[in-house]
Amino acid sequence: MREISVADDLLLGANKCPVCGSDPRTHPGLRFKINTKCYHRICEGCVDRNFSSGKAECPVAGCHVNLWKREWRPQTFEDLKIEREVEIRKNVGKTLDRREEEFETKRDYDDYLELKEELIMNLVLKIDVQATRRKLKDYAIANGIKTDTNETTNDPGTTRPVKRQNVPKDAADPSGLIKGLKPVIAPQPKAPYDPFMGMPRTRDYYQVKESYISRAKGKPAEAMSAAGYDFHQYMDECLWRAFAGLGVFIEDEMGRKPVHVPVQH
Repeated sequence: MREISVADDLLLGANKCPVCGSDPRTHPGLRFKINTKCYHRICEGCVDRNFSSGKAECPVAGCHVNLWKREWRPQTFEDLKIEREVEIRKNVGKTLDRREEEFETKRDYDDYLELKEELIMNLVLKIDVQATRRKLKDYAIANGIKTDTNETTNDPGTTRPVKRQNVPKDAADPSGLIKGLKPVIAPQPKAPYDPFMGMPRTRDYYQVKESYISRAKGKPAEAMSAAGYDFHQYMDECLWRAFAGLGVFIEDEMGRKPVHVPVQH
């Protein structure tokens, strides 16, 4: 059997669950999970034991953060500091998601990127955390970005924006946090729907006369109906169908020169 070296001991210590003390040497195939609130790392068995019944405190000694089981996930990066920074960058990026074409100049866009990086690093390095969180929250409220207010967290970088609501995507920033955005241009109102697609509906070629109706079987017009219409509407529909093509085709035909095709004998 291979002897366990000092390096192996250190590695096993780093991979030991802080709750139950399990490590890969005593439990082959042991898997760990982390959360993005307190960033503690415990084994999958401890997650199942402590959170299967619902929300509970993190089982690591001294930690009182309340968590759901769904908030524990596999670790992506070996270094938890990198894991935390990536999570902060992802969540801040969902809030500050402006594009270059939304700015007046390239310099304005560069200033925005610098501001975004400054806010991220404030959260990563825990500098002016409350002020930074307040700026992001004010920006989210002013721009209609709904955040998950039910999720409280000790980590300032894990506020989860959901989506921008009732505010145009290309709107200037009402909170004043981001400078140099293009002014808001109201969209042009849409034209009302025209089921006739521009086809003229005027009766230029005929007129329905009362004599047409009074001569129909000698009955009063109001007492007659045909094909689902009253008689006046039915007569108007028939005449419209008969004369509808006049304004559509005749002028085109008059403008064309006849084409003579030689006949071979």
